[in-house]
Amino acid sequence: MDPAGLGLAAVATVELCLKYGPRLCEKYRNFRDAETGFAERLLILENRWIKIEVQVKFLHSVWSALPGDLQVHFNSILSIINGKLVQANDFLGQAIDNEDQQHEHALAVMKKGRLRRAAFAITLRKSIDTTIHELDQWQQNLLDPNWYQLVLVPGLQVQQQAKEDCIDDEVSERTLADLRLLLSKKDQGNDLTTDVFLPYDTVEQMACGIEHSKVSLAMDNESKEVVLLDRVQIPAGTNRDQSVSDVYRLVRFFSSIEPELFGFLRCRGALKDAEHCDLIFSFPKDQDDPTSLRALLLRADDTYPLNARVNIAQTLARSVMFLHDCQFVHKSLRPENIVCFATQGEWPDKPYMIGLDRFRLIDARSMRLSDDLWYKDMYRHPSRQGIRPEQDYVMQHDIYSLGVCLLEIGLWKSFQRWDENSDIPSVNEDLLVKNDFAIKAPRKRAFEVKKQLIRLAEQRLPGTMGRIYTSTVISCLTCLDPGNTDFGDQDELYDESGILVGVRYVEKILMQLLSITV
Repeated sequence: MDPAGLGLAAVATVELCLKYGPRLCEKYRNFRDAETGFAERLLILENRWIKIEVQVKFLHSVWSALPGDLQVHFNSILSIINGKLVQANDFLGQAIDNEDQQHEHALAVMKKGRLRRAAFAITLRKSIDTTIHELDQWQQNLLDPNWYQLVLVPGLQVQQQAKEDCIDDEVSERTLADLRLLLSKKDQGNDLTTDVFLPYDTVEQMACGIEHSKVSLAMDNESKEVVLLDRVQIPAGTNRDQSVSDVYRLVRFFSSIEPELFGFLRCRGALKDAEHCDLIFSFPKDQDDPTSLRALLLRADDTYPLNARVNIAQTLARSVMFLHDCQFVHKSLRPENIVCFATQGEWPDKPYMIGLDRFRLIDARSMRLSDDLWYKDMYRHPSRQGIRPEQDYVMQHDIYSLGVCLLEIGLWKSFQRWDENSDIPSVNEDLLVKNDFAIKAPRKRAFEVKKQLIRLAEQRLPGTMGRIYTSTVISCLTCLDPGNTDFGDQDELYDESGILVGVRYVEKILMQLLSITV
């Protein structure tokens, strides 16, 4: 569709959304007193619609500033919610007579017998619960995962538009504006660093740590709360001022986010010295008992619920998207750098990404420096393995690493075995062919291991995780392959803002994972 036609279609879709949403709420409002507890459900529905309405209006107001690929993407998303609103209106109309009779019907039901009232109440409750669920699913699985791609759009005046639309109090727009502001300050250097770096006596490091994780535990000396410390090294030979400025931006990004939504812990600040910075992360609210994903995989507990595994996978995929939208790459995504928390009495299924010691800005120069440790290399794309990787680091390299992690999560077994008397793990030969890791030619070794992982996904995942999960893992592992149909050619995907890669990632990876229900 040409840009003009797409713009007209988007306007029509927005107008329909803004027509059917209020109409649906009004229909339900006529039955506010028809059943005990219905008024509460109505408030939930109206709250959901208010947020959606604000976001839809905001998208409409900035539509002309969006690049073509993002317009196509958001138009598809808006079409889906419009369809759901129309369907909900039709369903309600069929369930409770035509629109002209709704008010009279509500009054009549209050006067009729108990059986009629009970039957009507069940129909009404089912209808509004279904509507709330459909709106929640669309919000969480389609709009929210795509919302923060707006951060990447050059020249988008988020703050001004939010003010004009009177949506300053909406969390989505406020966070979006904050992220845009930080991105606009990326070249201002050390003058930004004064408010996030704290004195070293702010925390006191504790003797205990988290098993199979590099982060340490500490006590905040003022609040007396336990916090996590995640160390970021400043490599020798790099621009220290730039590294410190990057840490500042990272802290600011993570200082006000919603942890469960983005899969990153809230950052309180950082401790700085000449060689490293220690990021200080708060425990998430009402969650405790931090456990590394590696430790969970090593236990290989067959009773660990399937829905908990799916939740971990979905959250990690969302975390990768958010990190890239903030213009960072992780570079060290593996189970040791994922910490899972548990709510009281529940399984530890709330994952948070840590291990940011190698992070960098997407547009920063790649140093092409690494190590040659097999147990880290297996989470890296073949082009990024060894002491001197052959390619600069791009977002797809994080996506590949995510695929390896998703494969382990799907199998719920660790690719590595750890002996308590050894500092180096061994290959889990129940899953992997050990001889491939012993191949002397580095490039051949890397691609043979990758073939193993793809073969393992094809053979072992469908029976436990299903077709969608399996194909998503394979898409991650092949995202840089020539001729890949999901992501396309790397040269075709290049754009300065990273929007094209982001759109493909959301469509082919994130939305696929979020569509899985258990």
